[in-house]
Amino acid sequence: MDKEERASLLSAYQRYLVAFNANDLNAINDCVSYPLAYIGGDSVTLLDQFPINPADMKASKGWDRSDSFEIDVVAVGENKAHLLMRNTRRLRKDGELIEEATGFYAYKKVSGAWKMFAISDIIFPA
Repeated sequence: MDKEERASLLSAYQRYLVAFNANDLNAINDCVSYPLAYIGGDSVTLLDQFPINPADMKASKGWDRSDSFEIDVVAVGENKAHLLMRNTRRLRKDGELIEEATGFYAYKKVSGAWKMFAISDIIFPA
């Protein structure tokens, strides 16, 4: 695995995390190549917008922040890469655990930059 491409992929994922935590949908969209394939429990859906709106999660669940990310770059090829995020804790402002999440992300090269094109998540309520 090319170390520079691995670092570039991690940087792309970090930009997504910063955008998500900042509730910046424009910046999230800059991290994605649409249509985005969302792999659910029993189906795959192609989406033209990101499936999670951080503002909605804040309003519906009281989410304030996430921590304890375990990020693993599984593989980086010339034009495609796989990344795992495990055991992320989603917390309220007072630190109370709402849920834990894991996710799989597939990226592809678009004009020389890594862009997310497929995701799947599993959520574990507290």
